[in-house]
Formats: sequence, structure tokens, C-alpha cells
Amino acid sequence: MKKVDLRVQKTNQALQAAFRTLASKTSYRNITVKELTETAHINRKTFYLHFDSIDDFSDTVVDEIADKLLELMLSKPLSQGLAEPGYIFDKVLDFFQESREFYTLMMTSDDYSFLARKVEIKIARGLSQALYAAFDISELDAFVCANFLIRNTMLLFRIYNENRMRLDRNEFRDRLIRLDSSGLSTFIDVKRNIRK
Repeated sequence: MKKVDLRVQKTNQALQAAFRTLASKTSYRNITVKELTETAHINRKTFYLHFDSIDDFSDTVVDEIADKLLELMLSKPLSQGLAEPGYIFDKVLDFFQESREFYTLMMTSDDYSFLARKVEIKIARGLSQALYAAFDISELDAFVCANFLIRNTMLLFRIYNENRMRLDRNEFRDRLIRLDSSGLSTFIDVKRNIRK
């Protein structure tokens, strides 16, 4: 098992908190290493020991978000999670509610949407592998299903967060479940098509 250096972990947490703070105040391209490190109370040399640039650092933010979401989505076997309507939705919504302001900014701001797109791509890749392993479908169909789930979920979250849908959580949840389950049903039968 790989040993985690607590100093590195503490530095990354401070930088990520600083990034979230700065993102709520300024555009992505205006965040400098100097400003980020000052906000995080980290020496610039320490930053450059771990990262080449703000873009390099932002990839760690993307990785952390995608890894957490995948972990939540796959916290039980995928065949069980998909068979339980709303299971994945509840996990994802609860995660986004934890840091609603930052995630809303990432999902709805043109300036930060490229980070949300990177998160979507990484989650789709991991979910595609999980679907292929859990169900008797081709790799292509697993890829299509994963992207369908992620893109639809993120699109509806964007619309919901922009208050373009006057729905409460349960009404929103119901629509997303219906959309996802009807789309997936053309590729997999959650109850019968489990890979042995």
C-alpha cells in the first residue's frame, strides 16, 4: 500500500480550498500561482515542487471530483445500484450539495465549464468499464451507456441549478430516473443481463 505523505496531502487540501475561494471571485484565466499560493498560505516553491502550472493543478481538482463521484456511484455493485431507482442520483446530488456554490459555478459558468467537461469524461471512462464488467454488453455499448448517463445527469443538474425547472428535488429526481432508465433499457436489462 502506498504511503501518503501528510504534508503533501495538507498542501493539496489548502490549494484546493484556495482555488475554490478564488474561483468564486474571478475567472479561471485570472488565477495566478502567486494569488493561489498566497490564499492557501503555501510557498510558491512548494507549489512548483508538485505542479507545473495552474492548468496542471486544476487537473488534480478534476481528478479528485471525478474519483469521489465514481466512488459514490460504484459504492455498491453497479447492477444493484442501477436496479435501485434513484440510488446514483441521490449519491450525486448529495455530493454536489456539499459544495454547491463551487460545483454550480463549474457546471454553469462558461469560464469553468471545461473543468466540468473533464470531470464528465473521466467519470464516463470509469463508469464505462464498470458497466462492461457488470453487464453482458459490448465495450462500445458500455461506453455509449456511460456517456448517456453522465451527460444527461449533468445537463439536467445544470438546468436545475439555473432554476429553469421549477421542480422540487423529488420531481427533479423522478424525471432524471425516468430518462436514465428508459435510455439504458434499450441496452441492458438490469435484472436479467448481469454478466456471470
